[in-house]
Amino acid sequence: MTPENNSNLKDGFFSFSLAFLGIGGLFFSTVSIVPNVVTPPELPKLTPRQTLLVGGDIKPAVLPVSHPLVPLVKPDKKDFNLPLTAEAVLVVDNRTDTELFSKNPDAVRALASITKLMSVLVILERKFDWQATAEFSDDEAVGSRVATAGEKYTATELWNLALVGSSNGAVNALARLTGLTKTEFVARMNAKAKIWRLDSLRFTDPTGLDAGNVGNSRDIARLLKFALREDKIYRALQTPEYYAQSVGAKKPTRVWSTDWLLTGWIPHKFDNDQIAGKTGYIGESGYNFAVKLGDASGRGVRVVVLGATTNETRFTEARDLGVWALANYVWPEDAGYGELAE
Repeated sequence: MTPENNSNLKDGFFSFSLAFLGIGGLFFSTVSIVPNVVTPPELPKLTPRQTLLVGGDIKPAVLPVSHPLVPLVKPDKKDFNLPLTAEAVLVVDNRTDTELFSKNPDAVRALASITKLMSVLVILERKFDWQATAEFSDDEAVGSRVATAGEKYTATELWNLALVGSSNGAVNALARLTGLTKTEFVARMNAKAKIWRLDSLRFTDPTGLDAGNVGNSRDIARLLKFALREDKIYRALQTPEYYAQSVGAKKPTRVWSTDWLLTGWIPHKFDNDQIAGKTGYIGESGYNFAVKLGDASGRGVRVVVLGATTNETRFTEARDLGVWALANYVWPEDAGYGELAE
């Protein structure tokens, strides 16, 4: 092919390409493409007092006012002005733990038999036969108002002796029935305190006789709350008197609760069904008392009294603090609470 013919061939191919593009452009300019339009569904018609949420849920346009659930101070609140011999006290709302009154709430003091609240919580973790028996040793029988050395009691009897009568020998016997050594048992007590962030609590024995069992009133109030959640503990601490009978004994022995509010030996106007607490005393602690108190309407407080000067004053001071709190605060279920909350 000559150079001239080659040039003519290129010119022809170029002309053909231009013609093809021109015809294609003319074709596409005359064709109309109809888009696929999706019509949205019709939304439901709303009444004037409704609002549409994402997802189509309907809610009232005006939401109810949110109120706190904590007790609120009455406008005419009076200060607590009765004498207190206790070294440390605390009053908290039973439902929310709101502090209503305190004196030295962070002071770390000897617990005495309040220690038993943690001991029985550890005992409840262990699975054993409640009809199993254990006997009081010579040391455990010393100072006991009920048991003598060598007497055997079922675990059920020991449980009530430990909580109703605050028997040291009974709680030691129960600890043995768990299968744990004393060291292991005490370690578990401290582990539970750590899990629950009761940071001031330290335990050295199951009974509270050792002054190394210590804690402050804030952590004691929380420990009492944890303990009272257990029905078996609550029922025992609600028992004003119990008849304990050792294995083979011909007749039972009456054991009075150490809680004088529960027995009625200290006059009060609380609902007896709302009283559940634990006492404690050793020389290093003074007279201790941690108790839940309430009235028939269900309003309740927990009161901790540490280091009162006499057995009787720990109860009268706890009573007076409870009466004061219920009289000077308004609870969510009380009339007028909504107005105060706003």
